[in-house]
Amino acid sequence: MIASHHNRVVIVGTGSVGSAVASAIVEQGLCNELVLINHNPDKAKGLAMDLADGSEFLGRFITIRAGDWDDCASADVVVITAGPKPKPGETRMQELDAAIDIVDPILKHIRDSGFDGILIMVSNPVDVLSWFAWRRTGLPRAQVFGSGAALDTSRMKAIIGTTTHLDPRLVSGYVIGEHGDSQFVPWSTVSFIGKSFAQYLEDNRDRYPGVTLAGIEEQTRRRGLDIKGLRGGTSYGIAATVAGLIRTILWNERGVVSVSTLISGEYEYRERDVFLSLPVALDGSGVGDFVDLHLNEDELAKFHASAAVVREHCTLIADRL
Repeated sequence: MIASHHNRVVIVGTGSVGSAVASAIVEQGLCNELVLINHNPDKAKGLAMDLADGSEFLGRFITIRAGDWDDCASADVVVITAGPKPKPGETRMQELDAAIDIVDPILKHIRDSGFDGILIMVSNPVDVLSWFAWRRTGLPRAQVFGSGAALDTSRMKAIIGTTTHLDPRLVSGYVIGEHGDSQFVPWSTVSFIGKSFAQYLEDNRDRYPGVTLAGIEEQTRRRGLDIKGLRGGTSYGIAATVAGLIRTILWNERGVVSVSTLISGEYEYRERDVFLSLPVALDGSGVGDFVDLHLNEDELAKFHASAAVVREHCTLIADRL
């Protein structure tokens, strides 16, 4: 008899982000079974039915159903998207009090289920909550990370693609630090068509008048808020990002992505006990080795400033552990 590998992904939270993530997973055929959990079981059941109704027209059949915490026990990946509905003008960090009230009980349920897979935190503020999830669940570092600046990296590349009218996938580089106001682009490490992007801009100054590295970085930083202002929230960009992370894990693609992970004194970063985004190897075992970017002095200062912001907010919820 042929033995087939069965993998299960659980999504906790079926609001706009969770629903978009679920749809991306189904459309890409990433797993064998997708389980949806929501504090309102009817919402999870309705979404499962809605997604399943398109099965005939998809490339791969996936079992989609509503579930409960017991389903986490044998899950390969659990994704947490649950959180408070963002208020106009409110930053990710300002959502922390409301977010921890929602996420902490979820983490306890996941821990108590016996889950031993890979936990992906998407809820904001993602760096702080990823740190809290690591502490709450007791899972090894490799098995807990946040979507972090993976989305911001894609946003940066999309902006460069729009600016240059070229494929954004030609950009090689990362956004690092906090997924928030203190994030930054280490431009000394960003390349484009065989040269540094800074040099590319300089060589083509007449084609891109007014375009600056600082301007692109600020657009990247504000992109989420701009989208919220225009359509009320973000969902599709993060959905594609999370689906990509899940694909990398389940298909053991051995990619390098900028996700929020525990930093413990690696390389010149010299930070400890904080979750921030840096490019790391990602595969079926979860988070692997860091990529040493060799940041310059100014970039290292920005990185330490970003770490201070995240660490300060971690202290605000440390008493919940």
